[in-house]
Amino acid sequence: MLVNTRVVRIEWGDCDPAGIVYYPRYFAHFDACTSALLERALAMTKHDYLKAYDFAGHPLVNARSRFIIPTRFGDDVTIESTVTAFRRSSSQWIFCALREKP
Repeated sequence: MLVNTRVVRIEWGDCDPAGIVYYPRYFAHFDACTSALLERALAMTKHDYLKAYDFAGHPLVNARSRFIIPTRFGDDVTIESTVTAFRRSSSQWIFCALREKP
């Protein structure tokens, strides 16, 4: 199983007018974490592995999420990315976003 951890600071542009993260922004963070894990595993930058493997990107076919507590502007969130399965034309990932209690 491949696992990578990345700390993301919640920026103003991630938030709605109430200062809470607008949930689609999590998927942008998860996409960046996908790239970070693959860069680490392949020892190549995203640009290099996309070119080397003639790969267009990381298509998302099925996504589910469960939000337990809100994150806000300025919070540091630790995102743990885990690849649980690699198949011929797909893979399965789990992302867990955690923040320390304020």
